[in-house]
Amino acid sequence: MLVTPEKNQQNQKAALVSAVVAALLFNIAGALLTFYPLCIIAWPIAWGVHYQIRRKCKRRMKVVQQPFPKEMEQILQTHVAYYIALDESQRERFRQLMLVFIDEVRITGIQTDVDIVTRTLVAASAVIPIFGFPDWEYSRLGEVLIYPRSFGSNFQREGDSDRSTLGLVGTGSLGGVMILSKPALISGFQNPKDKRNVGIHEFAHLVDLGDGAIDGLPPGISADEVRPWIEWVHDELEDPSEDRHHINPYGYTNEVEFFAVLTEYFFEAPDVLQRKNPKMYEILTKMYHQDSKSLLSGVKLPRRKKIGRNSPCPCGSGKKYKKCCLG
Repeated sequence: MLVTPEKNQQNQKAALVSAVVAALLFNIAGALLTFYPLCIIAWPIAWGVHYQIRRKCKRRMKVVQQPFPKEMEQILQTHVAYYIALDESQRERFRQLMLVFIDEVRITGIQTDVDIVTRTLVAASAVIPIFGFPDWEYSRLGEVLIYPRSFGSNFQREGDSDRSTLGLVGTGSLGGVMILSKPALISGFQNPKDKRNVGIHEFAHLVDLGDGAIDGLPPGISADEVRPWIEWVHDELEDPSEDRHHINPYGYTNEVEFFAVLTEYFFEAPDVLQRKNPKMYEILTKMYHQDSKSLLSGVKLPRRKKIGRNSPCPCGSGKKYKKCCLG
């Protein structure tokens, strides 16, 4: 998502060449057809082609030059262990990726406010899984919908007997949309060692989608990694090992959810995953181009003020903490 000097030069050349080719084609067509108005409009069209090719690149360069909001920096420092573990140059890249994401993906509240905490944690959830990739695009995501609580299979927030879904990547008519429960998003960053983070889980599905299909195999995985991954996942789902208690049972739904659940695990408690299954940790390290165990070793979130049971819930629902996220 970031524009390097090399990418900017490539984009400039592509825009210039495309504009010149467009102008020449219109001039040639006008001459052959003896319809010279085509020649007159050739250069405005060439300018339009140049503008369209350069537009996103120039916008992204402008976005990353903006100062990073101090409130967001504070939230990252107090909520996101992954960010705390980075050195300053890595943090700068992390912040730039967040700014580009927030600029290009709408984050919309459905009967709830999208406050600075929510916006920051959505963007952080998006950046963490792809931080090891030098050039990643969430090209199929246009909007993240924030629900005030969990929802049912029909995306209903009220009156649904099965309101247990915390996050979802839309398909079909909801293609390009992600839905996240606001309390679940925030609670996912409260305990960085519980192996659960709905934001990272749902963005793992989009990483999986990077090759065109959500199938439990992310793009770019090499041939020598595909076979052991497929064999291990197949065997584990067909005949779960007795030592599976350390993996969220939801992962055993299918290959797709298994990949997303292990992604949460990989970024939340990598030391435990590496100890329990060194081979699987090694495969995930190659998949994500990150060594999360080394990165997060010894990192702890600052102690936050304890929230009273009757205090307003920090997710902004307006309910008391005991009747909202505490549950």
